[in-house]
Amino acid sequence: MEALSNVKSGETCTVKWMFGNPGILEWMDSHDMKEGSEIRVVQNFIGHMIVSVGGSRLALSRDVAERIKV
Repeated sequence: MEALSNVKSGETCTVKWMFGNPGILEWMDSHDMKEGSEIRVVQNFIGHMIVSVGGSRLALSRDVAERIKV
């Protein structure tokens, strides 16, 4: 298991667990990003990321990406 921030662009992975601010977790859940979701890393620039999940693209800061384990 590793932090999402370590996954390279173009790779697909499954979210194992995530933690953080309840408001942010609720927002991610509303975009189908939750434990068990399969996500594709569109871009990873020094840990700041754009990911594709459930037909949506989400921009994540390095802090958020480090709290998501895949």
